[in-house]
Amino acid sequence: MKRGLGGDIVIFALLLSAGAHLGVMFYAEPKVMIHVVPESVRAHRRGPVRITEPVQREIPAGVNVLEDVTAEKAAPEAPDASALSVPAPADGATPPDASAAALVPSALPQLPDVPLAIEAPPPVMTSDAAPAAKASPPDASAYAASAVPRLRPAPSAVAPSALVAGGGVPLVAPPPAPEVSVPDLTPPEATAEITSKPPEDAAQEFKPVAEVMEKISEEVVKKEKAAVKALVDVPDAGELAKFVGLDVAKAVEGGYTYFRVKISPKAGLAPVPKDLVVLIDASGSIGDDRMGSIKLATRKILRSALNTGDRFNLVAFRDRFSYAFKSWRNCTTDSFAAAEKWLAKEASYGRTDVFASIASVLALPRDPARPLVALVVTDGEANTGVSETADIISRFSRLNDGLVSVYMYGVKKSANRELIDVLTRGNRGDSVIFDGWWWKAGSELGTLAERFRDPVLSDMRVVFASGCPAEAYPRLLKNLSRGGTVELVGRVPAGVREVSFSLKGLNGRKAYESFFRLPLDSAAADPALAAAWRTEREIDLKLR
Repeated sequence: MKRGLGGDIVIFALLLSAGAHLGVMFYAEPKVMIHVVPESVRAHRRGPVRITEPVQREIPAGVNVLEDVTAEKAAPEAPDASALSVPAPADGATPPDASAAALVPSALPQLPDVPLAIEAPPPVMTSDAAPAAKASPPDASAYAASAVPRLRPAPSAVAPSALVAGGGVPLVAPPPAPEVSVPDLTPPEATAEITSKPPEDAAQEFKPVAEVMEKISEEVVKKEKAAVKALVDVPDAGELAKFVGLDVAKAVEGGYTYFRVKISPKAGLAPVPKDLVVLIDASGSIGDDRMGSIKLATRKILRSALNTGDRFNLVAFRDRFSYAFKSWRNCTTDSFAAAEKWLAKEASYGRTDVFASIASVLALPRDPARPLVALVVTDGEANTGVSETADIISRFSRLNDGLVSVYMYGVKKSANRELIDVLTRGNRGDSVIFDGWWWKAGSELGTLAERFRDPVLSDMRVVFASGCPAEAYPRLLKNLSRGGTVELVGRVPAGVREVSFSLKGLNGRKAYESFFRLPLDSAAADPALAAAWRTEREIDLKLR
């Protein structure tokens, strides 16, 4: 039977359709499925795991202590660690070095010589316990220090009250110790790199005991407060009215006249040398990105906020704190280089003891003619030691009593604002809280540092006349800096027509004082003063 053209077409169409189906099944479908699978879920062949030896960090060279500082006490150091029990480290924290736990030093009188007993050295902490990828490798000088025998007084030789707090060595030259055989605790890999004596300026980290430190700090600052008062309260003080200008504003509300006195400097008082200690929160809550920005900002303010004649020191604090130098450093190229080298080693980890760290500044050697400024860079999250905000504020303010000007920089929006604002305003200082991206956390630190860069009048005090029943705050005025102002807010009963008081302060070793009478009738009106006074009064109550 003959096929027609239509039959051929049908057969050709069937063959073409079958071929298309076979192509989809064996070629097109696998290609489509491969391309719809995301690149991220494809399996990649992994190479073999390689194990390499850790690179040993170069041991920092020691920096000699400058000889220009003559003080009765040095910066906080670490005495014998065996007198304290070291608690187990928190998760993520660096385990305490057995040779680093100690107390804040005190200025105690000379004591008679007493027999000494040899105490076995504590076990050496190994680098295996350090937090991974956070903290720097342990300084080899710590091993050498641990191999030195500890000397302690014989238990029955002297009363406990005559010893340095925590069971340390009396502040006298000990008699020659008998020769003893000391086991070599130095790791074999470190013997070629270290000596039996740590570098002269090696930072010493220690964990103070809060109860003992508070008692010691009270004794330490008592003499320094008396030295400052002796400079201020002199009969031949200069005339202050020539060097400051006063502006007064008022508001009448509820049976009271509220007033604000704004004090500003005139030409004639030159900035005086100051001492600046920068305390950097290096705990885990700061984070590596913020820490990097803070380090960069600190390097900048060392050169921008310090003047010729100023001195400085640096502190890193966590649950323990370490000073960069054992004494104040002058502003020199070598000092700044040593500070930057010390900063480069710091990493963020561990918990935070804010109170003990700030209170340690009270143990620094103090020249009463120099304003002492503590710049604290932190998030204010105290979670060890004295951790309650109210306790930190009241206990430190009572100990300090205006001796140290405290400026605080909050590194993030969620920083403890109550701690930062109240502590600074009650201790002759000021604060800034950064509210930006974490990698720029230190970008406004220089703005805060500008406020204390050029002090012209320190330890300012106001004493109201007996006939002026004023209630004014803050009780401790900030240091007056060139280009800045200091404000005092108060109130008197309605009907009092003037505010009269004595204002005094120090410009270096020179005291200035004047008596001022400010009429309220002609003062400019400011309706916000009543609210401002109530705010200052609430802050004052938190300081007690």
